[in-house]
Amino acid sequence: MALTALKPIRISSKSSEVFQLLREAILSGELKPGDPLREAHLAKQFHVSQVPVREALLQLEHLGLVVRVPDRGTTVTKLTRSEMVDLLAVRAHLEKMAFTEAAKHLSEETIKRLRKCIEAMETAIRKKNHYAAADADLNFHRIIWAASRNQMLERLLEHLCVSVYAFVSLKRHVANETIQGVVAAHSKLIDVLLEGKSKHIEAALEEHLRPEASIPANVD
Repeated sequence: MALTALKPIRISSKSSEVFQLLREAILSGELKPGDPLREAHLAKQFHVSQVPVREALLQLEHLGLVVRVPDRGTTVTKLTRSEMVDLLAVRAHLEKMAFTEAAKHLSEETIKRLRKCIEAMETAIRKKNHYAAADADLNFHRIIWAASRNQMLERLLEHLCVSVYAFVSLKRHVANETIQGVVAAHSKLIDVLLEGKSKHIEAALEEHLRPEASIPANVD
């Protein structure tokens, strides 16, 4: 499979360059869920050895963007509806902890950064750019994870959520699915953070992460 948007890497084997190019191809939708990623083919296309390709695929696996199966190769992450429901259940528990802890350490700068993410979402939605909207959405949550001051929790949520955001944005793009309610939903999350009441935070997150709202209709 040829990737028209990717250019050969002329500087010798930098796995970070291969990683960035493959990551962009996945997040932009050029590489689709379930697509195979063959080391030899990619190495030939990028004009590098298989070593940096293998290292890049390991980084992508760590972020959840690809799945490596022994003796079967590597593919772009593809999730079923059942798998996404399970992921959302785990994420909801972790996010409740992150939001509750973040509420204890809120600063004006944190709130300012969260509101900038919402502005970025609004711009992306107007342009019908599902990838940019998903990126702004993920950055919004990353700010809160970092504000929890629990690095282990932050790493767990990063690993759990990155592949989901990438997969969801791809599916919504394909279906041209509307995401108008995203901005209001995130504004509500800021409100409950400022309020700082655990019960209200939990209720808002349960609503925010409902499968009906979080899983695109075209996921089987």
